[in-house]
Amino acid sequence: MSRSSKRRNFLWTIVLAILPMLIISGIAFSAYLNRPPELPNPNEGIRDEITEGTTGTEKTQEEIEETQEEITNQDEQEPAKPAKVYKDNFYTFLVTGIDHEGNHTDTILLVSLDTAAMKVNVVSVPRDTQVDVPREHKKINAAYAYGGMKELKREIESILGFAPHYYIRVDLEAFTKVVDAVDGVEFDVPQDMDYDDPGQDLYIHLVKGQQILDGDKALQLVRFRGYFNADLGRMQIQQQFLKALAKKVLSPSSIIKLNTFIDIFQQDIKTDISLRDLQWFAQQIIKINPETDISMQTLPHTDDGNYKGLNYLFLSPEEVVNMVNLTINPYTTDITLDDVNIIRLKDLTKEEIKLMSQKAFEKSCAIGWKMFGLSSLNYSPGYWDKIWLSLK
Repeated sequence: MSRSSKRRNFLWTIVLAILPMLIISGIAFSAYLNRPPELPNPNEGIRDEITEGTTGTEKTQEEIEETQEEITNQDEQEPAKPAKVYKDNFYTFLVTGIDHEGNHTDTILLVSLDTAAMKVNVVSVPRDTQVDVPREHKKINAAYAYGGMKELKREIESILGFAPHYYIRVDLEAFTKVVDAVDGVEFDVPQDMDYDDPGQDLYIHLVKGQQILDGDKALQLVRFRGYFNADLGRMQIQQQFLKALAKKVLSPSSIIKLNTFIDIFQQDIKTDISLRDLQWFAQQIIKINPETDISMQTLPHTDDGNYKGLNYLFLSPEEVVNMVNLTINPYTTDITLDDVNIIRLKDLTKEEIKLMSQKAFEKSCAIGWKMFGLSSLNYSPGYWDKIWLSLK
């Protein structure tokens, strides 16, 4: 056999030896990409992950020992709760939009993805929701500035009864890039919008009517707060626009831009979703029909009020639990009132109630005035606590 023939045989042997390995590797990699994400233990909630306090300062060793002793005493006194089990093929995401200064969450969304039923549920959390925390600014939109994403997840868990599997933090630039990547979104702007705030570098100038919004105009739309029903109206517009954006992103003309979206996601969005899991979720999401498979809600609330000069929304515990169980509950068992910590307006102390303003009282208790046969003209400082204490 000639030297050239031997060389060809040797190379062919190498190819035959390597090719099966490449095929096996390709199959393994494909299976790796198509394997659903592994979720954490549902019984190791976000509360277990947080060691820092909610005072904004580090705990001393003595404080840590006292806290541990309290936890131990509670464990000895309270019966163990049944272990939680996650649903199969069900994933939850905390999606936040950060304001210009990067301190407060301008938008808070809880999103569930059911890959078995191919359904997406989106629940908006009002940014003015009051949460049970020791800090003076008790709005949930201050949680991120106060303690980062862990603190926000902890406070979300306190009002919803579960910690979301993943978080996605969207900056303003990422939002505009996505809208521009799909060549704008057609949307019916509900009213003329004019607002200037140089301090936030926020300039909003939109005209009413059907139009195609590019990234900059879309950002103006979702950040505008001058709606008739204030922040709730803003959330409704955000939900409507996000659904229109999802429809455009999932359209055949945009599917070919999947790599562009992934690049934006990696460069301008912060998340704890791994690249492999991100690719897997992308494969699932493109199967969603945005017309029929996406639903949007807002957490139900009962009252609004003014506490120490800040306006708050107070959630309705029973309605919140019901909505969570119907839409975004990741567990195989229902979340109950025992799993959440939601402040009702009437749960405030007499001293706290006295700090409420007359304006907030008249706005949030218009029905209460009629119930007690009162009018705003005969308001006096004693009426506020008398009425609310009678409801306690």
